[in-house]
Amino acid sequence: MWTMYNSVLGLLTLIIIDQIIVATTFANNTTVGPYPYKLFVNNNNTIYVTAASIKQILVWAEDSNIVTQNISTGVNNSYGVFVTSTDDIYVSSGDVTGQVRKWSANATIGVTIMNVTGRCAYLFIDINETLYCSSDNRNIVIKISLNSTANTAPSIAAGNGTNGSNAYMLSSPLGICVDANLNLYVADFNNNRIQQFRPNELNATTVVGTSGTMVLNGPSDILLDAAGYLFIVDHKNNRIVGSSLNGFRCIVGCSGVVGAGSEQLNYPYSFSFDSYGNFFVADTYNQRIQKFTLATNSCGLSYNRPKISSCTTWNSNGVTIGDNDTFGALPDSVYVDINNTLYVAAPILNRILVWPEDSVNVSRDISGGLNEPYSMFISTIGDVYVDNGMYNGRVDKWTLNATSSVVAMDVNGICYGLFIDVNDHLYCSLGAFQMVIKKSLNDSVNSTTIVAGTGTAGTTPYTLFGPRGIFVDLELNLYVADCFNNRIQFFLMNNSSATTIVGNGSNEMITLLYPIAIVFDADGHLFILDYGSSRVVGPGFNGYRCIIGCMGSGSASDQLYQPTSLSFDSYGNLFVADTYNNRVQKFLLITNSCNESTTLQNTLETTANMQLISTNAVKTTTSSLTTLQINSNTVSYQSGGQQSSAFLPSCPNCNISNVTCDILRPCQNNATCSSDNTTLLGYSCKCLPGFNGTQCQYNYRPCQSSTCLNNGICNETSNTTFTCSCSSGWQNSHCETKINYCKATTCLNRGVCQPLLLNYTCQCFSGSYSGQHCEITSSRTVAFQTLSKSFAYIVIVAIISTAMFIIVMDVLKYGFNIDPAGKDLLKRKQAKKGSRSRRPGITRYIYVNALPF
Repeated sequence: MWTMYNSVLGLLTLIIIDQIIVATTFANNTTVGPYPYKLFVNNNNTIYVTAASIKQILVWAEDSNIVTQNISTGVNNSYGVFVTSTDDIYVSSGDVTGQVRKWSANATIGVTIMNVTGRCAYLFIDINETLYCSSDNRNIVIKISLNSTANTAPSIAAGNGTNGSNAYMLSSPLGICVDANLNLYVADFNNNRIQQFRPNELNATTVVGTSGTMVLNGPSDILLDAAGYLFIVDHKNNRIVGSSLNGFRCIVGCSGVVGAGSEQLNYPYSFSFDSYGNFFVADTYNQRIQKFTLATNSCGLSYNRPKISSCTTWNSNGVTIGDNDTFGALPDSVYVDINNTLYVAAPILNRILVWPEDSVNVSRDISGGLNEPYSMFISTIGDVYVDNGMYNGRVDKWTLNATSSVVAMDVNGICYGLFIDVNDHLYCSLGAFQMVIKKSLNDSVNSTTIVAGTGTAGTTPYTLFGPRGIFVDLELNLYVADCFNNRIQFFLMNNSSATTIVGNGSNEMITLLYPIAIVFDADGHLFILDYGSSRVVGPGFNGYRCIIGCMGSGSASDQLYQPTSLSFDSYGNLFVADTYNNRVQKFLLITNSCNESTTLQNTLETTANMQLISTNAVKTTTSSLTTLQINSNTVSYQSGGQQSSAFLPSCPNCNISNVTCDILRPCQNNATCSSDNTTLLGYSCKCLPGFNGTQCQYNYRPCQSSTCLNNGICNETSNTTFTCSCSSGWQNSHCETKINYCKATTCLNRGVCQPLLLNYTCQCFSGSYSGQHCEITSSRTVAFQTLSKSFAYIVIVAIISTAMFIIVMDVLKYGFNIDPAGKDLLKRKQAKKGSRSRRPGITRYIYVNALPF
């Protein structure tokens, strides 16, 4: 029963919802009532919502915005809901009855499955068909096997019934989730933490909560994705947070401001994924259900963040990638993306030059409309953002392979630093205006907001003086190279007051002179390009240390002269725009190990099956069976006189190969690995057709998981082309369009055809017609039709009779000189004339010679 809910199983091994920002309202209070509480999306993408205020469970089928089922019988202030793979619906019926009921598929009456004292705020069913109930008003989580006999009492799975914060206690537990290993995760609401209870253990481990980089405030719901990454509804912080390769970060509602905007939440309670990675949120106090659509399922980072230890060393002699013959004088900016493609801003030539990995030839020349570009940033999908602010007052964007640009942001000066965070906001450091601004790339309105600085030069925590390089971490904290203040400033998300972490005003001993650029590694180690000292500064055992250019400024291979930009590739090599030497330098990583002893715990089910997935670290697998001591050492290889290294563990007393390919197993996607001491890595990978990259990690096959949608089957017709065999009801090249069955269908009697998946339906006129095609007429309509026809017949007969009479009369008169009507007309005329002749006369008398009075 594990696949009964969408943890995005089989589709997404890692949900990094970095670009899910703006939502659409799926349902409002007209449908779900004032306060929607719990929602659930099953593996058929059917949506269930407990509308406690109206005492109903509302159901929407996939792709429908109309409620398709309404469960109300026996539902009383219901909260928790869980739906199995067989469409059995489990619902907690609330405080009154203290029961969990089950509605079998298409049933109208529920049966009692569990009796509880109080309510079940949330429900969950694990792979062993055990039903869990979080009883928030009793501070416990209870469980019962669905295969147990009738009247079996539930047992306690977590908590002891007492409100508390100890490892064995809970305080108003809400959301619950059980993974495939039967570990129970509980959203411990009032303790502001997520607790993990291992099977049959009552003492928990806090996964995330009141300390560290992610502090929760009233977590109310939790989910795990297919790779075990945890997602949390942070109720009182009005946001959704999730874990990733680099820790927890905010996903939705990250402004920290409660609201009703499409990107905001107001005390959300629960959420659920569908099979496509979209997720729905019960935005309770906004009285709505919000749908956040997945925009990307990548790791959300276009820049490289290798793991760098405090002992890491680089070859002090840099390799020159290009000089002023390549890109003119004074290269201002370098950027290496996750494909190890190198971008260089050449302001003298007014263009951006691009080199693919391991290539000595420029593969792309971005120009047209650029005027002395200074900084740049490459997005996760290969869009190139370039400062074009000196004369044009804007940041331009070139989409992948585009030959012309569009305006990404209007600015009033040079952007000395550009950065795009995981929520798709573009940042610009306006050095001449003493501020850092940002704009959402998902917002069509071209407006910016100030995120650091006041616009006035100063040395306070609120002010900046000549800000240059910027960096935004996964938790949306901002770092600024405050150049003329000789310090690095740290701004917590939505905080205008900064903390100095390096330089003037910090506790670090190192002194900076015009820091101009900054980058971070995967462990949060900061690297600084110190322009005034012509060096690169990075972390060490006892604080910051010089790592490149430590002998002073100059033009030798181990020197820099007023550099302006730096960037890592995926191997930890460092690229620097050595501006006033008119070149770009590449400093190769020599060692990334401190020769420390590493403990690897591993099972002996297979013979020394050690899976090491990085040249920088050993992945640890936990087991209690045995412990092997593995010493870290570094094996060096020569490549054209340049030394590099690979991290190789050794086990002298174990039957384990020390060949790089056997230990690292670096080649992905069934590629063949071969030892090759002529390469920097000590190995080479032979990729299968359709794969590319140093480790064959990039899949360029035409058939991807999302090529054919809606369960369509992708068939490769060549290395670059494909066809989709669509499942029933879908069509077009990607199976993205439903077949409109109404095109070949006629609905009778003014019926309107509405297409469905695999079918159609006719919406008949009023209640007068029915049937599949509205062909059945109601008895009332038949009676009206009969009466109408009778009246019509009478009128027609009358009209015909009148016409025939007139015709007959005309025939008699003009054909036979018989005018029956003429005699009668003559009599009426004579009678009328006679009446005139008999009109009485008027006698007048005239007096002659009348006497006067």
